[in-house]
Amino acid sequence: MAEQVPAVGNVLALIERRDWVRLERALAPDVHWTTAIEEQLHGSAAVVALLRTDPVPGPPAYHEVDGRGRVVRWIDKMG
Repeated sequence: MAEQVPAVGNVLALIERRDWVRLERALAPDVHWTTAIEEQLHGSAAVVALLRTDPVPGPPAYHEVDGRGRVVRWIDKMG
């Protein structure tokens, strides 16, 4: 398995710890997040709201990070 970039590992750790305040700061305000069932979420508040009730996702199939190290795009592995 390829090594994760620090931003991905940080996001996953924050979700596991249920640290929603820090998670929202680790995501760009206009983050675009696609869940494993292809649900499209836009904005950090929408992502955090969903993750509060969902199991911790695995590493993404694809991600993008901005110049500040925040996740701007996350696509979960399907299936």
